[in-house]
Amino acid sequence: MLRFLDAGESHGRGLCAVLEGLPANFPVNIENINKELERRQKGYGRGGRMKIEKDSVEIISGLSEGKTTGAPMTLLIQNRDYENWRLKSQEETFVSIPRPGHADLTGEYKYATGNLRNSIERSSARETAIRTAVGAVCKEVLKELGVTIRSKVQTLYGLNDTFCDLFDDGLYDLIEKSPMRVLRHQEEFMALVDSAKKNGDSLGGWVYASCEGVMKGLGSFMHYDRRLDGILSGALMSIQGVKQVSIGNPFYIATGAMYHDGITYEDGKIVRTSNHAGGIEGGISNGEQLEVYCYMKPIPSLLLKLPSIDLKTRKNSDSRYERSDVTAVVPLSIVVEHVLAFELLKEILNTFSRDNKEELLAAIEVRKIRIGEIYEKTTDY
Repeated sequence: MLRFLDAGESHGRGLCAVLEGLPANFPVNIENINKELERRQKGYGRGGRMKIEKDSVEIISGLSEGKTTGAPMTLLIQNRDYENWRLKSQEETFVSIPRPGHADLTGEYKYATGNLRNSIERSSARETAIRTAVGAVCKEVLKELGVTIRSKVQTLYGLNDTFCDLFDDGLYDLIEKSPMRVLRHQEEFMALVDSAKKNGDSLGGWVYASCEGVMKGLGSFMHYDRRLDGILSGALMSIQGVKQVSIGNPFYIATGAMYHDGITYEDGKIVRTSNHAGGIEGGISNGEQLEVYCYMKPIPSLLLKLPSIDLKTRKNSDSRYERSDVTAVVPLSIVVEHVLAFELLKEILNTFSRDNKEELLAAIEVRKIRIGEIYEKTTDY
């Protein structure tokens, strides 16, 4: 079973994770992981924190001569901003005014530490740095299995970008080079961000991710908690700020006859006439590109004042502001890729449980051959 546990606070010494269950003998390039961390830090509308941090990962166990050993892998990312915080006084770090939309107040309901700073530090989206590192390791393994994950920003505050095939390398190169991770309308997107920043406001939007090479038969309809769409949706909803998840295009309005993906034979192979289901039917992957959309709410840290309270004085108050992004939909697109990478690799290993690369590849090949035999025996099926 693939699993990980992460720890660390936004302004603590660093973030760490232990990733357990990786099969042995898969190559892992640390530079590739650091490139993924760099992608997460980019984007128009990012705040001042990204000018301080330059995330890089240190792997201190589970890797030998550039390959996984089968042992738990320990990853560590240092927080550069820790040096700016470690000498602050208790008075400077004490917080009693919760920010609407954050976990400040609900965290105090739950843990009752008497200082909202404790809720702020652990619930912060800074945690997505280590989740990205974990997902980047999983991406290295998925690459060996022929699975690729790509993403883009689709909407920002009602402004829509063009839909496109993310596996058209020419188009995706344009998306990767765009500071808004869009294919078209880049200037309009950036103007929206500039306007929100000027007004002390923030923006939310949708991101789109697609996974190519996902093998057929991941997930199950046998139990509610094994459905692949439920597993992926739950994981994506756990990303800070995500409020909606859709498997398949949520903007496509259609009747049943228009929506459902026809099944035909072409040269003895089963093919689909469309992919509105987003690659999952009945909780099981069907071999089409797995497509997900996630909506991130506007960031709750605003220069604009919202009604709040002061828990110390027990009086009404204006909300407080902490350094933040204007919008985080650009880094969200990267985080989504890496959350998907972990969950997909976990389901692959649940389906084809093996302890090393060679046996895992052989097990996957057996599944492909078995499905190929079904295709050939069309008169008997």
